[in-house]
Amino acid sequence: MSQPTIPLKLPQCDYPTVGDIQQHGLYNLQGELPFVDFELAHNFRSDKYTAIPLDGFDKPQILELAHIIASSFAINEPMNRHVHPPVKVPTEIINTKHLDALGNDPFGPWTTENILFWCIRLIMLTNPSQPIGSMEINEDLLRHSLMITDSHSKPIGGALNVTLPAQEDELRQDDPFLRAMFSYQDPILDFIHKQEHVAIHALIDKYPNFERALQVGKVGYIAMIARSAELPTEHTFELFAASFEQFQKQEYEYMLITGTNQWTGAACEALGAARIYFSPFRDKRRVAKAIEANKNEPYSSDGFISNKDSGLMIYALKLHR
Repeated sequence: MSQPTIPLKLPQCDYPTVGDIQQHGLYNLQGELPFVDFELAHNFRSDKYTAIPLDGFDKPQILELAHIIASSFAINEPMNRHVHPPVKVPTEIINTKHLDALGNDPFGPWTTENILFWCIRLIMLTNPSQPIGSMEINEDLLRHSLMITDSHSKPIGGALNVTLPAQEDELRQDDPFLRAMFSYQDPILDFIHKQEHVAIHALIDKYPNFERALQVGKVGYIAMIARSAELPTEHTFELFAASFEQFQKQEYEYMLITGTNQWTGAACEALGAARIYFSPFRDKRRVAKAIEANKNEPYSSDGFISNKDSGLMIYALKLHR
């Protein structure tokens, strides 16, 4: 029996820095978006690990994956690593539990990692527009997301994927856990959403078929990919490539990917994706400086949203010829 091969390391991505002034904002969009190129990416893929659709796992495994992703983002994602939660714990989450289809649980520690876990649970694993008492598991996310496990069925990595909505639903207003999560995540999520809004409208203006696909729910979106230490870095790309395959099998027509680091950029370009939009992290201060912050607002040491001399890159491509 042949031994699994070690995937090649992803090629270095010339990820823009804040000094690349000419690359800020929209790129010159080509006449047609490129098609996903699985042949180009073949040598970077894993034959040791298989990414399995999330709807094949039970609730404890899904929650464990959410904790893995939250832990990874707290350590590795440039914005969440640099921006700190408010010093003061919101009083409305103390001695309170949140009930949804995944359980009835207290908020837990007021840490970046745990707040990110609730971000995943509140706005991805369940629907943040559903009223308290009626929060079901997000079936769209289950259909498109993937997990890798070890030989004992323990989650060691995953990709949380969804259909890109044509328009956002209204968030419920009476959820103390949702308010607490946004008290930290709001500047980060707001930064991401504003850039994506510009990029999506540019794609709509340039490509009429993209707008049609968006309106009928055929644009896929990779929201978060992360691993635990048990999944070697060189095998993580399998989650990324398999996500494109998952959407392609379900006859999706386009993919949108937002990256905040060089690895995501390299992964996108290994599959032939086109650069659409770039926004730097350090063009202006977006949070309070630590020495000036009040106890109820997020902050960073210097008021910038990241200490990386880089930014957010948005990619897109087609899934079918």
